[in-house]
Amino acid sequence: MLDRLRAMFNVKERQDFRTLFTDPPISFSEKYPAGPKPDNRLTPLLIAAWWFLHDLYGEDMPSVAAELLEAGYDSPSLRRLAGETNVTHSEDVNTLVAQMLREMSVTDPLTDSQARFIFTRQIAREVIAGERNAWAAASHLRTVIWNRKAQTPDLRDISELLDALDWEAVNKNKLPQLTSELIAVFARLGSLADDELNR
Repeated sequence: MLDRLRAMFNVKERQDFRTLFTDPPISFSEKYPAGPKPDNRLTPLLIAAWWFLHDLYGEDMPSVAAELLEAGYDSPSLRRLAGETNVTHSEDVNTLVAQMLREMSVTDPLTDSQARFIFTRQIAREVIAGERNAWAAASHLRTVIWNRKAQTPDLRDISELLDALDWEAVNKNKLPQLTSELIAVFARLGSLADDELNR
């Protein structure tokens, strides 16, 4: 009787749907072996994008600078920033961070679009590498990084796939297909070259 009820109400599918955004990530590297690996989180360009998008705050920067020093980077402003002890706001270190990034060869200020694409590419690569849950990453890109303003066909595809995700689609066993399409979009975004970030 219980099995019949489970079958009638698709309990397994519903449970999968409820945890879809919190399930442990899965690696897709075997399916996309040519895809670039995620950048090291201490890559200067990635730090610049995080800073520009306010995903790093002033009070985070002394510890980030210390990690950069430990990783082998060195410059006068980097040392100064690592030694800052009274940072309570990003404005406290704005000038110092800008100088540090210039000394680390991030010479031009990033545009809003460049920063968002750098972050998008990194998230996509982390999904393919199995470091991020794909559906949670899709939601983060749409709502946090792009504020629901898709600027490319791939970003529109992500938005449409999220919109297609509902109980009916899951109960009709469309989730594997939707997930496969989402991963293909992430593989394309993860393969963006540096010159394609200037949109």
